[in-house]
Amino acid sequence: MKNEKEIVDILKKLFPPGKAIVGIGDDAAVFEDLVFTTDLLAEDSHFRRWHPPFFLGRKTVNINLSDIAAMGADPLFILISLSIPIELTGKWLDEFISGVKSACEDGNCSLVGGDLSHSEKIFISATAIGRTDKPVLRNRAKPGEKIVLVGDLGKARVGREALESRIKGFESLKMAFLDPVPKLKEGKEATKFASSMIDVSDGLVIDLKRLLGELGARLYSDKLKPAKELENFCRLNNKSSLEYVLYGGEDYALLLTTPNTPPFGEVIGLVINEGMFLDDTPLEVKGFDHFS
Repeated sequence: MKNEKEIVDILKKLFPPGKAIVGIGDDAAVFEDLVFTTDLLAEDSHFRRWHPPFFLGRKTVNINLSDIAAMGADPLFILISLSIPIELTGKWLDEFISGVKSACEDGNCSLVGGDLSHSEKIFISATAIGRTDKPVLRNRAKPGEKIVLVGDLGKARVGREALESRIKGFESLKMAFLDPVPKLKEGKEATKFASSMIDVSDGLVIDLKRLLGELGARLYSDKLKPAKELENFCRLNNKSSLEYVLYGGEDYALLLTTPNTPPFGEVIGLVINEGMFLDDTPLEVKGFDHFS
């Protein structure tokens, strides 16, 4: 049995970039000044049937635009392939399409194609194309550089748990899961000072390790402050807010490295030669993995 990283590593060896500047393994592939990314959403893996279709349409677009943001690019086009049960081709589909349109308008991009099919469960595959003349890639950081976070961590995972458990309140946490917003403006601005960048989709620690490659990181516990509503949720439910911050997924925050003082975001750590630490405590490198 192979985990997600092992499968990606095999694909990277079998399929070199060819004419592309960047191939498999970054947030997006790069060819000339265009970037290409794709994401898959599967019912009962990424979402449940109760997920409002309008917000599912928005999320389909926005998680792809988050990858575009992580490359420092401007969005251009979206393609969506959708496979759904026949009974969802009425109101559900209308609301899903409205959500897609809403997110495309927010992201200043256009839906230009895709495919439709029938299945017993909902499967959504989306591809986004963007443009930049200065893509910000992974694995370009150097020891001594600052690690910068743009956005909140842990809220989406708690929001999903609150929704699934039908816990009342905590609306901002629920919306963090239902309707993530890509950091497009910040990603574009980061091209001026970032040495590397990634969006946080599977959890802070695992995505930071993907960003740094063979290098390591020392995170500062006093800088990893949870949102107030997340802290309230954890206190009421006897859970660790730090666990959600370190290992919660689907936040779609930006994580970047820079040798300079960043004009925005929070400096949460330092790039080091090896190892992953919270202050002086070793960190387990884990996060969301479909195959683990």
